[in-house]
Amino acid sequence: MKLKILVVDDEDSIRHTFKLRLSKWGYDVHLAPDGTSGMELLASNDFHVVITDLKMPGIMGNELVKLIRKRHPDIEIIVITGFATVEAAVEVMKDGVCDFLCKPLDFLKIKSILKKTDERLALKVENKLLKKSISKLQNELGEKYSLDEIVGKSEPMNVVFQLIESVAPLDTSILISGETGTGKELIAKTIHYNSPRASGPIVTVDCGSLPETLLESELFGHKKGAFTGAIADRAGRFKQADGGTIFLDEISSASSAVQKKLLRLIQEKAFQPLGGETVIEVDIRIIAATNENLIQLVQEGRFRRDLFYRLNVVPIQLPPLRERKEDIPLLARHFLEIFSHQLGLNPMSLHPEAVTQLISHSWPGNVRELSNVMERTVILTQDKIIRKVFITEMACDEKIINVTLPSLFPPLKDQIVEVERNYLKLAMERYHGRINQVVTCSGINTRTLFRKLRLYNLDKKEYR
Repeated sequence: MKLKILVVDDEDSIRHTFKLRLSKWGYDVHLAPDGTSGMELLASNDFHVVITDLKMPGIMGNELVKLIRKRHPDIEIIVITGFATVEAAVEVMKDGVCDFLCKPLDFLKIKSILKKTDERLALKVENKLLKKSISKLQNELGEKYSLDEIVGKSEPMNVVFQLIESVAPLDTSILISGETGTGKELIAKTIHYNSPRASGPIVTVDCGSLPETLLESELFGHKKGAFTGAIADRAGRFKQADGGTIFLDEISSASSAVQKKLLRLIQEKAFQPLGGETVIEVDIRIIAATNENLIQLVQEGRFRRDLFYRLNVVPIQLPPLRERKEDIPLLARHFLEIFSHQLGLNPMSLHPEAVTQLISHSWPGNVRELSNVMERTVILTQDKIIRKVFITEMACDEKIINVTLPSLFPPLKDQIVEVERNYLKLAMERYHGRINQVVTCSGINTRTLFRKLRLYNLDKKEYR
C-alpha cells in the first residue's frame, strides 16, 4: 500500500520541501496552503496521513485536527509547529494526534515516523480483512448449522428441533444422548452457532479416544514438569474454549479423577492445570454427549451422581435411524446431492427399489452409516438412477468379525498376526475409530489395543 499524504502549511518553502523529500521516499504527496483548502482536498480524496502546521491563517491547526477527527476518523495526523509549548502538545495529543514535531524539522525522524505509520496502517488493513473473513466464516457456519440444515421431518426429530430452539439462547448445560452415528456433534454445534456464544470458539473433545492418563491433561492443561514428558506448559481445552462452548463427546469414558475435577469446574467456573497452583477462570458452556445409559452407570457407581445432575440440566435424546424411517429417504437424497457435487458428477436420483432397500435396513451405524453407504453408492453407480444401494453388512455382536481364513496354511504365527490385524481393521471401520467401543467389542484392554494399533499401523483418525 502506497501512503497518500496531505501536507497543510502556510509556508511555501516547507510545503515544497515536504513534497521533494516525501516523494523521493515513494509517498504520494499533496499540498494545501491553509486549513480550508486542506478540508476541500480531504473531502474529495482518500488520504492516509495529514501533516499540518499548528499556527496558520484561517482555520488553525488544532481546529483542523478536530475537524479531521470528526469527519475522517481513520486518518493519521502529525502536527508540526515553530511555537511549541507543553500545553499545545498536550491539547492536540488529546485530540488523537499520533505525533507532535517542532521546527526546524528533522526529516530523518519524519521518515522514521512515516515508516511506523505505514506499518501501523498496513496492520489496520490486515485486521479489517481478517475481521471481514471471520465475520464471513461465522455467517457461513451459522447457515451450515441452522436448524433448516438438519434433515428430518419425523415426530422424534421435531421434538429435538423444539428443544434446540428452546435451549440455544440460554447458557445452561446440556446432555445429548443417542447411539453412535446419530449426529450428537452436529446437534451440539447447531446449539452453539444459534446461541449468544456463536462468535466464540466451540472446542470438541472425544473423551473416549484418549487414555485416562492423557484426558485430564488434554482438558485442563499442564505445567512444565507436571509429569514425565511434560516438557513445556500447555493450555487445556477448557482454556481454549473460554468465551465459547466445549463439547465433551463420550463423557461416560471420563475417569473418576476427571469427573471430580469437571464437577469443580462447573461449580466454580475455574480450574487448576496439572502441576499448577494458579487458578484459571473460564466462561464456558458445557455440552456433553454419550451413547451409554448414564443413569445405569450412576446406579453401578461408574459415574458420579452429582456430575450427572450438573450435566443433565437439559437432556436431548437423539432417536436412532430405525425409529425415524420416514427421514431415511430425505437423508439419502441429501447425501446423494452432497457426494454427487463433491465428485463432480451429474445429479442422481433414487429409484423406488433403492428407497425400499434403504428403509428395510436396520442401520446400526445410524446417520453416519447411511452417509457412508450413499458415498459408496455414488462412486459405484454408473447410471443417473440408483436402483441398488451398496450396504455392507457387518456384525459385531459376535466376538469374531467375519474374518476369512485362506485356503493355504502359512506358519501359524503369521496367520494369527494377519487375522488379528484384519479383526482390528474391521472393528475400527465398524465403530469409526471409537476406541472405547472397539475395546468393548474385542475384549482387549485399552493399553493393549493402543499397542496393537501402533504395531499394525492402524490410525484411528483414518476411520472417522
